[in-house]
Amino acid sequence: MKTVTGLLLLLMMAVLPAQGAEQKPYVFAVLPQRPPVAMHTAWRPFLDQLEQATGFRFKLKLYETMNQFEAELKQGVPDLTFSTPYQLMLVHGSQHYRPLVRGSHVLAGMLITRADSSIKELPDLNNKQIAYVGSRNVCSLSLRQTLSHQNIKLNMKEVFVGSSSNVYKMVLLGKTDAGTVLNVDFDAQPEDVKAKLRVLLIAPKIAPHPISAHPRVPKQVQQAVADAVLQMAAKPETSALLKPVQLGKPVVADYARDYKALEKMDYEAMTKGI
Repeated sequence: MKTVTGLLLLLMMAVLPAQGAEQKPYVFAVLPQRPPVAMHTAWRPFLDQLEQATGFRFKLKLYETMNQFEAELKQGVPDLTFSTPYQLMLVHGSQHYRPLVRGSHVLAGMLITRADSSIKELPDLNNKQIAYVGSRNVCSLSLRQTLSHQNIKLNMKEVFVGSSSNVYKMVLLGKTDAGTVLNVDFDAQPEDVKAKLRVLLIAPKIAPHPISAHPRVPKQVQQAVADAVLQMAAKPETSALLKPVQLGKPVVADYARDYKALEKMDYEAMTKGI
């Protein structure tokens, strides 16, 4: 009897330290869209709620440049990530990141000019300046891809201005001849601003930025994250955390349905040197 009791005690001592050990946080990487301080302000409350809902811990990882972010994605460094649709497509085949959830608002790049501009058709943009947010933003890539498929040879000077608000300023002030923005951002502009702009072209719509998981993340953790994000939308106090991280009205994401069609783009060629 004493021998059995002793064995039970030894087993308990072996198991208890493992149960009491602190769980290593999952690295949650977010693409750089604004300065790191602003990104932290938007994302940390969301991850705090995710921790509370799932019982897992998440380490927020932010980046100064898109090149740094994409380099780590290609290496499979992040456990979970929030990326553009194109970046998910870029690493899906090599690292097998799986999209879990995304916002419900589809995205489309828009090419805009001033309403009183002499530019009324695409050929009018030849030898003109066009403002982009950045070289790898969805609005930039979708418009550049669409323009590359046009049977029109255009020589345009590309200017990267860092934000959608800067694109509007550059176009409205006449500092560039045209600019690219997203449909969801354009729709949110005041009517008096939209009245001063002309839409020259709208690119095909695509599914928005997803939260994706590397296959090393256990399936139960992936499911817990997806469920928690979907449940956040049900309560006002937690749904307010979704808009700052671009996950308004979240839905389940599916790679084949939402993102596979993007594989037609040669992302590396499209972004080479910029």
